Amino acid sequence: MFENIKKNDVIALKFSTGEEVLATFKKADESSITVMKGLVLMQGPQGIALGTFFSTANPDKEIALNKNLILSAAELNPKLKEQYNNVFSKIKTQPKPSIIT
Repeated sequence: MFENIKKNDVIALKFSTGEEVLATFKKADESSITVMKGLVLMQGPQGIALGTFFSTANPDKEIALNKNLILSAAELNPKLKEQYNNVFSKIKTQPKPSIIT
């Protein structure tokens, strides 16, 4: 499942619990994968928002995840990847203007 994913790729993980996690991939072994900067999709006041996956963990350290609990892994949607990168960027970019119909 992780053969085509390279170190520092931003990926989406779907867990057997139904939870989806967006994270930066670091490495994989036989029983676990290691990621950093995990975020989850949450319902916010203005719609979908990104929230911290593991609130009490050190955000600058890697997190090991049990492979047996992961149903699938995929490259992150490009629209979400921009938002994901913006969360961790020290330089914030303005959203692109759009026409609401």
